[in-house]
Amino acid sequence: MTDERIKLIRECEWEEVFLEWYKNEGTDPKWAALAKEKGFATWADWRVNGHARRFDAQNTKWGFYEITNPAEIVGSWFGGPFRTWIERYYGGEKTKSFFELAKLPEIAEHAGIRSRMENYPSLSVITALELPDGRIFVAEGMHRACALALMAKEGKPAPEKLIFAIGNSSLAELPPVGKNNLKN
Repeated sequence: MTDERIKLIRECEWEEVFLEWYKNEGTDPKWAALAKEKGFATWADWRVNGHARRFDAQNTKWGFYEITNPAEIVGSWFGGPFRTWIERYYGGEKTKSFFELAKLPEIAEHAGIRSRMENYPSLSVITALELPDGRIFVAEGMHRACALALMAKEGKPAPEKLIFAIGNSSLAELPPVGKNNLKN
């Protein structure tokens, strides 16, 4: 990464990144229930088999990065190719940048995103993948990334620095994921 505001803290393994993902949502009963509804045994089973493997996360080179002015930086990143987001917010396209998403009323008025703007979980880690062409996609932390982009758009105070887990993916494109179950 060539942006001076993105500094490598240290390289890490996928298991450490997955642990951060687990801390963000793995203990939430709503996520566990959704995993079971989709036919998976656990939240981890769903996220590993429904998302991480499709993104080849286990074979990706990972690092923890400190990002200065993350609200400005993340706005130019892209939302992950999640089928629900494609249907609800991307207008059928595979992705949109977070600056584009921040312009949508349904994102700007989303209660979960607004609450993160008011009380941003600064100790949480957003997971992203950088593709060989330099585009960066958020793989976990969509609502937090939207909150950061909205803070920038609306001129609201945002965290000065945050930690991100970023993987250097070898995939030319990320495959669409989500709305998955054990049958697909």
